[in-house]
Amino acid sequence: MTNNFLNYSIRIFGRVQGVGFRVWTKKTAEIFFLTGWVKNCDDKSVECEVSGKKENIDFFLNACRTGPTFAKVENIQLKRECFKEFKSFSIFY
Repeated sequence: MTNNFLNYSIRIFGRVQGVGFRVWTKKTAEIFFLTGWVKNCDDKSVECEVSGKKENIDFFLNACRTGPTFAKVENIQLKRECFKEFKSFSIFY
């Protein structure tokens, strides 16, 4: 089963804090049947880890390039991680 599933650590830079990015990320991840987490970072970026099927992660990443209405995404960094199974998608505060 895990052969079809991947994990990515994602860092999103730009105007991504104070615009509802974490809540938007959770909703978007759930639309694409992804699990994981999202949090704000001290450097004003947003970090998340997602787990799911590659094609769903690709759709999610495409959506992240725009983000919610008032966001302005400037850069996204990706790092493939070892598979981890999450039960749901969480927002860390």
